[in-house]
Amino acid sequence: MKDYRAFLLDQDGHILCAHGFDAVDDEEALQKARGLVDGHDVEVWQLARKVGLIKTAID
Repeated sequence: MKDYRAFLLDQDGHILCAHGFDAVDDEEALQKARGLVDGHDVEVWQLARKVGLIKTAID
């Protein structure tokens, strides 16, 4: 298992909060982070490596 962080971002791209979690690989990490998207974009990192950005759906 690898250590990942998901950062919830405000509209200006500033970090609102962070969630740490373990995942087997990047795909699982992104899948877990999708559950955190609730009106905010989410950046996923594994140590100093950016794994991806999940954009919130705009209504």
